[in-house]
Amino acid sequence: MTSPYIDLTQEIGNILGYQFRDSARLENAFRAAGVIDRDGNKSLALVGVTALQLFLQTEGQARRASREQINNVVSHLASNINLAERGFELGLDEFIENNPCQGNTISNKVMAATMEAIIGAVFLESHWDRDTLGLIVNSMGLSWPDE
Repeated sequence: MTSPYIDLTQEIGNILGYQFRDSARLENAFRAAGVIDRDGNKSLALVGVTALQLFLQTEGQARRASREQINNVVSHLASNINLAERGFELGLDEFIENNPCQGNTISNKVMAATMEAIIGAVFLESHWDRDTLGLIVNSMGLSWPDE
């Protein structure tokens, strides 16, 4: 019998253009807080939001953007509202293992945390590889805007 997480790995790989090697980490990225334990994907999300912000900040510096421009881009792209919108647009909500108390509704907060957790999972799995991080950021629609 095939593990359902192998299917998740393939499905998410097709959506994001990145093939996860660690299906357990990917599974955790899609597990909302309270499903199995209190934190769920929150630890990965913490790494992910930090990695996303660092990626965008260094991208801004490479483009010789002002500190204000960098701050504005990071604030917008890494915001929970934007992350949630992008996650729903990508159809990631159908893969989230939600807290049973929340029913079938995936909140913006849960979607944003999942997006952050996916970024965190890629960042850790790739051993902090900036090019791989850039690939996932771009595929999620979170790349630095063109002027």
